[in-house]
Amino acid sequence: MLTLIYVIGAILLLSVLIIVHEFGHYIFAVATGMRVDRFSVIGIGPPIVNLFTYKGTEFVISAIPFGAYVHIVGMEAPDDEEIAEEERARAACLAAGKEDETQYLFRNRPVWARILTIFGGPLANYLAAAVIFFSLFMIAGTQIETAVSVDSLTSETAKASELAKGDELVAIAGESVQGRSAMALVRTVAGKHSGTTVDVTVNRGGEEVTVPVPISEQGRLGIILDPSQSLWEPMPAGIAARNAVIQPLRITEMQLRALGGKIMGTNDAELGGPVAIVDQISKSARSGFFQFFWIGAVISTVLGMINLLPIPALDGGRLVFLIYEMIARRPANRRIEELVHGVGMLALLGLILLVTIFDIGKYFS
Repeated sequence: MLTLIYVIGAILLLSVLIIVHEFGHYIFAVATGMRVDRFSVIGIGPPIVNLFTYKGTEFVISAIPFGAYVHIVGMEAPDDEEIAEEERARAACLAAGKEDETQYLFRNRPVWARILTIFGGPLANYLAAAVIFFSLFMIAGTQIETAVSVDSLTSETAKASELAKGDELVAIAGESVQGRSAMALVRTVAGKHSGTTVDVTVNRGGEEVTVPVPISEQGRLGIILDPSQSLWEPMPAGIAARNAVIQPLRITEMQLRALGGKIMGTNDAELGGPVAIVDQISKSARSGFFQFFWIGAVISTVLGMINLLPIPALDGGRLVFLIYEMIARRPANRRIEELVHGVGMLALLGLILLVTIFDIGKYFS
């Protein structure tokens, strides 16, 4: 029962972060003179409940109760009939001496307004992450690990060693790696023994065990570490604010490095879909209130970062076309753009489906 509560909490947190993302699109669209005819605050697909209407926008609940979306009028490529209708409406306004009534369409707004609207979603996620981090830094301070344990083995040499998931690192080559900022201690001590095999002492189930582990030429053990013991130190408001801005940027840098390593084949980092994300959040919830919201801020940052990648159907893919329009001073062929985003969306959905099936299979196994 308790596990189900954690999972429900994780799903709710992820849904809220998606709503925040869509609200970023909404607020910039409205602020730059566009018309948003629908904001599904809960769910995707066809609307099933109309909550209320505000300034021409219907706020609804949709059929599939996960995520959210906004529909900005004029984002889709127009067909010939729509183009002809726009021209007639524009001509009628001009003849009557009125302002062009088609200017509210997304495709008819200035390119800078469209860029802001698309960028607004990822920006909202980064701002949400910064707010969460600031609150945590002010309330609890920063988490400083005093001991770290093995979360996973990423290199072949580490997998071939006798290290195991859950081992808490005690010493490397006889030098203690426990104490304040244990993660940094591990990196520093391992770096001293680059390209050699050293004895690593770990705490395994309350018993100290020493195993030989090769260290790469780059000074890496080939493992991913998680804090196993930590303390919290409160921060002054000024330092908390500065770190709250910096922390999402640090997370972005680490994630991009890991993604680049995955693409280049230099690390064995695993892709995680919605199931893995929910599982990670629910695990953090078991660790306590602060860990739950900390991982929420991390997920919000990653959600913003991924959407900025120049991939068709994502915000970053749409920004590529808008930047091209800004440089070339003419829009790309809208039919081609829609085709690219359509194919990209199908590919993304296929990837998410495959990763989700893999995640589910892994948990059942």
